[in-house]
Amino acid sequence: MRSTSMFFSGGSALACALGMAVASAPAAAADTGPLAGMQYEPGGGLRLPALDLTFAGYMAMRAHNLQQADARLDLRDVSLFVIWQPSSRWQLFSEIEAEHLLVVDDRGATTGDIEVDVERVYVDFTAAANLTLRAGRYLTPFGRWNQIHAEPLVWTTTRPLVTQLAIPDHGSGAAVLGSFALGDDSVDYTVYADDGADLDPVNGEADFEDVVVRGLSNDFRHAGGAQIRYHLLDDRAELAASVATFDMTRHRGRMTAAGLDGLLRWRRLELSAEFAFRDNGSHYTDDDVGGYAQAVLRLVGQLHGIARAEHYHSGLLDRDASRATLGLSWRPLPPLNLKIEYSAGDDPQLVPDGVQMSISTLF
Repeated sequence: MRSTSMFFSGGSALACALGMAVASAPAAAADTGPLAGMQYEPGGGLRLPALDLTFAGYMAMRAHNLQQADARLDLRDVSLFVIWQPSSRWQLFSEIEAEHLLVVDDRGATTGDIEVDVERVYVDFTAAANLTLRAGRYLTPFGRWNQIHAEPLVWTTTRPLVTQLAIPDHGSGAAVLGSFALGDDSVDYTVYADDGADLDPVNGEADFEDVVVRGLSNDFRHAGGAQIRYHLLDDRAELAASVATFDMTRHRGRMTAAGLDGLLRWRRLELSAEFAFRDNGSHYTDDDVGGYAQAVLRLVGQLHGIARAEHYHSGLLDRDASRATLGLSWRPLPPLNLKIEYSAGDDPQLVPDGVQMSISTLF
């Protein structure tokens, strides 16, 4: 991871306000000082070239009526990206996320559930054209969904279990990453090391995006891993492999995970899938395995139909969960995504039946 009209107005109002601020700035301020060259692009953020700064982000509101839960309207996410790039080699990136700013449910309207998290904060140094060094808190490069999970960028409101439960979604430490050409194609690579037990001041407190399950951890203590992603067919297709070895907060022993994911865009159709296996080690009698397959078809204009099937087996919980999801996504403007979907699952806690709607925008 949403009240449609309310959020549409809010997102549009923000874009208009920023645009008017830029347009109404005095000519002298536009030529000199910290606002020189200031530009705002909806979905691309507010750029302040004189300060080497960019402010961007996204907002998302969600509404759902799910099995064994009260109907709920939730201003789910407001994420602010701050990017400082003082030179072509150095970049500081941060993402601060405020969650549940306003919730309307059987209690009425409340702001008592607000959470503020540092989702990401890291420094990049470009050592060479195909080599970047990273230090800080980052999204775990395992699978595809986890690295693009912002609500406006994904097709559904629900997030597949395999992208949440197979491996913690963030790490704190160092990484080496880059890309290189391979004929007409290209390859991205990432190698990372995590020391969350010592570097993350809130280690052990991270929750999951879409599920609440006691006894499962979403934090590394120590980890190391790598991912390689192959782009082909004029970037209309991707194939990737991920591997990680780690121990987690509140779980015993060392675990090892491996994953495969792929994407193919062909005419009006997009096919994607992600699978993962986790060896839970000698302290547990069973392992974790799961995946999903998804098809997206452009129906008319920017209206898309989505169908997804998923299954996950948790050795730690000794449970299986399957879910089928059918939905629609409409993107009337590039930054804006309106979604509605119905899911049928066989576990009320992990994959509840029900309808979910969301409206989200990049700003």
